[in-house]
This record gives sequence, structure tokens and C-alpha cells, in this order.
Amino acid sequence: MSDLSLGQFIKNVFDYSTGKPVQQQPGKVANENFQRAQNEAMKMVQQTAQNIAQNFAQQQNILQTQMMLKELSNMERSWLMKNLFNFPENISQLLENFVTEGKTVSSKELLALMSKELDLSKLLVLLQTNGKSALEKITKMIATLNQSGIYNTQQLKEMSVLINACIPANDASQSQILKSFMIMYLPWLPLNESVGFNFGADSANEGEKSVGEDTITIIITTKNYGMVKILLYKETDGYNMDVNCREDFPKDRFNEAVKSDTSFVLENPPTYTTRTKSETEEEKNDTNITFSKSLKVSPQLLIIIHAIIRLVMEIDSQGTLQEKRKESI
Repeated sequence: MSDLSLGQFIKNVFDYSTGKPVQQQPGKVANENFQRAQNEAMKMVQQTAQNIAQNFAQQQNILQTQMMLKELSNMERSWLMKNLFNFPENISQLLENFVTEGKTVSSKELLALMSKELDLSKLLVLLQTNGKSALEKITKMIATLNQSGIYNTQQLKEMSVLINACIPANDASQSQILKSFMIMYLPWLPLNESVGFNFGADSANEGEKSVGEDTITIIITTKNYGMVKILLYKETDGYNMDVNCREDFPKDRFNEAVKSDTSFVLENPPTYTTRTKSETEEEKNDTNITFSKSLKVSPQLLIIIHAIIRLVMEIDSQGTLQEKRKESI
């Protein structure tokens, strides 16, 4: 209080020497002083009550934040990861901003830019610059939480390790740069298990179709349908897709998903080479994704790759759900 403290208020209304209330001088001034003291005392009571309420709310927020940090889902960690890198949620939007450098272009110009080879040197600088900023942000976040009484920040510490791993070195290969870029747009993979995601780990060996700039092979090991091997190769204005899969892979569902997804620019529906499930076929419990090396990687190709992985993994997740329902019955 600026004009009257609680001690002064007590002194004004109670005479310490006699132990009796002070005899106020009659008149307007005495009444005004007494009313003023009462108002100030009420303000103190209200402020104290407000402080208690705020402190309680702060403690509740601490508890809620602690619970939230304990139970962050892969999707939430992926969202936080992109937010720290200052990347948009949608990979298409990021690549469009990247190739246009934030400038407004016509749809024809954008299509041409998206079809050109991705400038990996600029992508390297983007990942290094934004990655350094992301590390600074998460370090400050952990420190602020600790100052607020929140010490269970293990998931954030794990994320800081992943952020550091997503910052390519100056001499990083094409495969390492693309892996660092793609990993945060694969939320269906455990973010702390990036070993299951390998970009450019193996060279393509698909005969004549793989001899070209816009050719890439995606190998996805699923939980329910074994290995799904997809070859993408460009002809004229669009891509064609060859899928090597087991007989039980839901091809109709995949075709419908590809047809309805605007990310794809396919000249023809996917073609399939199927195989029977072998008793000796090695089935892995964990998802694994491998990309073949490509002579040329365009933003458009990366968007298609991203969409293919998403669709296959969604189908695999549906298969897992169906198996669980069968077991429950």
C-alpha cells in the first residue's frame, strides 16, 4: 500500500498505551480517515486472497504440466519438434516456402520449381540454422520449467538429443540431409527410435526402370503385411508406381487412398507384384523404412514419398486394430 500500511491502520484504531480504541476526533476529517483505513485494509485482504488463489492455480498448472510432459504422444512430440524448428505442420507448405523463398509466384511457376532438383546445400543451411535455434529454445524451456518447480523433463531432454541429431554436419551426405529433414514429418514413427528410418541406405537395383534421375525405391517393413516395396519412376509429367507386396496387403484400400490424396501426381494407377507369405519370411515387430539412393530428388518427389509412407502406415495401423478386435472377440 502506498499511503497506509496495515501496521499504521492498527495504530490508528487501537491505542497501545491504554489498550483501548483510539478516541477519534469528531467531524468530517476523522470519519474520512477511518473510512480510508478500512478501504486500505480491505484491499490488503483482497490482495492476500488473490495471491493465495494465484499460487494455488500456479501449483495446479505445475501438476498439469508435469502430467502432460510425462504423457506426450508421438504426435505431440512431432508437433513440438516442428514448432521448435519454426517449421509449418504440413511438409508441402514447408517445401513450397523453401523453393519460392517466401515470394508469391504463379501456380505454373510453383509447379516448375517443385519439379526441379532440391538444393541440398540450402536445405543443409536451413536445418543447421533452425536446429541451432531449436536447441536454444528447448534448453531455455527446460530451465524455465525447472525454475517453476517442474523437474520431470526427461521427454524434453530426449527431444533435445533428437534435435541435435537432426542438425547435419557441414560434410553430411545427401542421405543424411534428407533423413534429418524427413524425420520430423514422420510422427507415426517413435521419434526416439530414428534408427528405423534410413534414407539412402541401399542403392536401387530395379533394372532399367531405376536408370533415371527421378527414380526412388521405398521399402517399408510393416507389422501386419511384411515388406512393402514401392518403386517410383517418372515418365513425362507424372510418376508411375510399382508395388511389390504380399497377397494379403489391402490393395483396393491403398488404391482408393492414392486416388483421393492430392499429394500424388500419378499417370496411372499403381501396378502390383504380389507374393505369398513364406514361412521363412522374417517378420519384424518394429516399423522400418528404407529409401534407395536417387540421382535427383525434387520437392514434388519428397511430398509423394511422404504421402506413400503415411498411407501404408495408416493401413498397417488399421490392420493392427483389426487384429486386436479379433483377439478381444
